[in-house]
Amino acid sequence: MNIIFTTNPNTLLSIPIQLLFWGFIAVYVIHILEESVLGESFVDKVRKNFIPIYDWTKFFWFNTILLTLNIIAIIAYDIGGGRWIIFPLSLAIERTLNGVWHFGETIITRKYSSGLLASVLTWILAYLLIRYSLFRGEISPSDFIIGFVIGALIELFMFSTMYITKAITMKHSITK
Repeated sequence: MNIIFTTNPNTLLSIPIQLLFWGFIAVYVIHILEESVLGESFVDKVRKNFIPIYDWTKFFWFNTILLTLNIIAIIAYDIGGGRWIIFPLSLAIERTLNGVWHFGETIITRKYSSGLLASVLTWILAYLLIRYSLFRGEISPSDFIIGFVIGALIELFMFSTMYITKAITMKHSITK
């Protein structure tokens, strides 16, 4: 692969989409580290606001499973090609929407949300994915829409689980 840096706006940028998907993996690793060490840790925040029994073991296993799922998705697309793109695309979209959550949390609470810095890197990758893959026809609009819906549902499931658990926990503490 030849990479040329140019100021010519007519020069096409060609990045293998698998490389972009692997970039999402790298940023997710940074995201996990950020949620672990910067600001109020994700574990402390979840424990305080949603699930009192949430701990570092649950954080580790959840992120290990999601990270592994992301890796499997990229490999499946790399081997299968075609419509398999929906799998890593949906997980890339989930990561992008997760960043929107961190941004919203920062605005609402007026406190830094650990995970926000890595989210900026995720948004850069999402821009590249949309600009140079979707808009150029490398990803079909139908595959993108399916991937977007799946990614949004994954994100909705992750955060609604916290709110549902909080509601159940509060109900049980009131009845005791």
